[in-house]
Amino acid sequence: MIAPEFTHWKVDRRVPVAVILALLVQMGGALIWATQLDARVGDIERVATGTSSLNEKFARLEERLKDMKDNIDGMRRQLDQLTDRVLKK
Repeated sequence: MIAPEFTHWKVDRRVPVAVILALLVQMGGALIWATQLDARVGDIERVATGTSSLNEKFARLEERLKDMKDNIDGMRRQLDQLTDRVLKK
């Protein structure tokens, strides 16, 4: 059974031109919005990709600095040993 308050509703095949134009304008606006959104997301992805490559470079630099520090510490120990030998003679 159909509720009595909905009995006056009818489906008609006629669609006003204003409704068609309104739908087209809305669809165009949605397409423009989606295109701009895609462009912004693309920019963010490019920045994120660049950041990850920078993180990798920083990790390599940190590793190289650690190696250099270890080498310098070893050279200091050797220099201290040589200095001790020379002063003891």
